[in-house]
Amino acid sequence: MKIKLLNSENVRFNSLQDLSKVIPEELSGKAVNYGQGEGQVEISNTVWGFYIDSDNNYYMQYEEGVEDWSLIQTLVASITEKINKEFGVEMKLVLEGPHTNDPNV
Repeated sequence: MKIKLLNSENVRFNSLQDLSKVIPEELSGKAVNYGQGEGQVEISNTVWGFYIDSDNNYYMQYEEGVEDWSLIQTLVASITEKINKEFGVEMKLVLEGPHTNDPNV
């Protein structure tokens, strides 16, 4: 799942320390990988990647872990709130990727 972070031009990750700023205070986690402004963060038994797209916007990608959909939504909201607070931005989220009209998927 790829979530584009619009209005993220003031967000810059320059180190593992910067990446760790996305971890919500009430959750356990750590920055696990960093390189060239991008990296991965482990948060509550899930792994999220933060990458830069061709338009210079960040996007976050759910990469590992098995969680129920409502927990994923809560994690995304908590991570976004933390990024907004740490970097002084008000981001808009856009989900990108394959979609289906099948309600069983």
